[in-house]
Amino acid sequence: KEEKVRRAMEILQRNFDVVTVGDHDKFMNSVLEMTGWNRIEMPHANTFKGELNFTKKQVENLQKLLRGNGDLDFMDAVRVRYNGYLDYLE
Repeated sequence: KEEKVRRAMEILQRNFDVVTVGDHDKFMNSVLEMTGWNRIEMPHANTFKGELNFTKKQVENLQKLLRGNGDLDFMDAVRVRYNGYLDYLE
């Protein structure tokens, strides 16, 4: 699992110039301000309009799968590495 997370972080760093973690609106507004571009409202497409209901057992099973395959470790590693790394642009 650790090797999978390490490899995923390497691929992320090698293939993406910008990674946003969290406050995407803040990042978008910074980019618009720096570039002078106008904001364009993008319609939400291909979205489910209904209600989703999960049992406690389903949520627990999903968490177990995410923990087991390294997804939670990857998300934590991304937060640690990239959280606030573009703050100097403000």
